[in-house]
Amino acid sequence: MQDAPQRQRSAERFGLALPITMEGEECSSHDISATGVLLESPAAPALGAQVSLMLQYRTEGRDFSLDCVGEVVRVERHGDNYNIAVRLAEPLFQDLLPQEGGTG
Repeated sequence: MQDAPQRQRSAERFGLALPITMEGEECSSHDISATGVLLESPAAPALGAQVSLMLQYRTEGRDFSLDCVGEVVRVERHGDNYNIAVRLAEPLFQDLLPQEGGTG
């Protein structure tokens, strides 16, 4: 297997294990950033596929969900499941992204 070229991340990643749904299939996240999600799923979508995601989280005693769309940019076998990297079409948290010309 060839190593993927190293690319500079456009946003900081956070290791969060959140329930997430991809195309109606229950999955779990490994990490999340403003621009992408790494999740684990029993099914492997095609590389380049557009997928809909619903992230579920709880804060201050209330349940929330966040719908987003992204492109599958990496699929790797992980035991009986797959690790799937999805680049989001729109950033989750615009204010966390480095601004052009900034040092962020």
